[in-house]
Amino acid sequence: MSVFYRLHTDISVFKEIPLDVEEIAEQLDADNRIMDFVYMGVKDKRLSDFWTPVKTSFEPSPVFPTAVKIPSISIWTGSCLIFSERAHAIFRLMLAEYGEFLPLDVHGFTYYIFNNLTDVEPDMSKSWYADEGVRRVDSLVFGEDADSKLLFRSGWEGCTACFCSETFKQLCHEYEIEGLEFSEDLLNPGYLSFN
Repeated sequence: MSVFYRLHTDISVFKEIPLDVEEIAEQLDADNRIMDFVYMGVKDKRLSDFWTPVKTSFEPSPVFPTAVKIPSISIWTGSCLIFSERAHAIFRLMLAEYGEFLPLDVHGFTYYIFNNLTDVEPDMSKSWYADEGVRRVDSLVFGEDADSKLLFRSGWEGCTACFCSETFKQLCHEYEIEGLEFSEDLLNPGYLSFN
């Protein structure tokens, strides 16, 4: 049986990119395509044709102001990730079919938002919602559809997380990529981020 992981960043150790809606909208002179992406309402939009490098910085989370490390890869806004130049060079070709890389200008260095566009439905015989007035995912299990994917999200789950395969985890370890935690508990939100 394949093992899948929900990705997290330990914000008690690693700084994060605090980009918000207003910053992106202002820098890109936003139109509806950008706002769909920022508000996470429409998750199937490619933005690379009209994206220009957005200026930002790494900062400690307000919850953990003592975080000092800059991650090689980190979580950003739901199912998206932030890649350093080195991580981008390693994974750029491997992840080309799963989404797009959007450049960021971080104090003169290039980082990339990975806009995750690969959606995988869970194994519906083992996944379900609990409805107690508010829809809540109570069980999430991925099956054969996810086996061949390095990174993916789930529209069924609400695109609130980035998931990966064992292969992606092993590649991160092989290339000594810092910043990600790999949880086999697919419903565990990890540390809350304020992005």
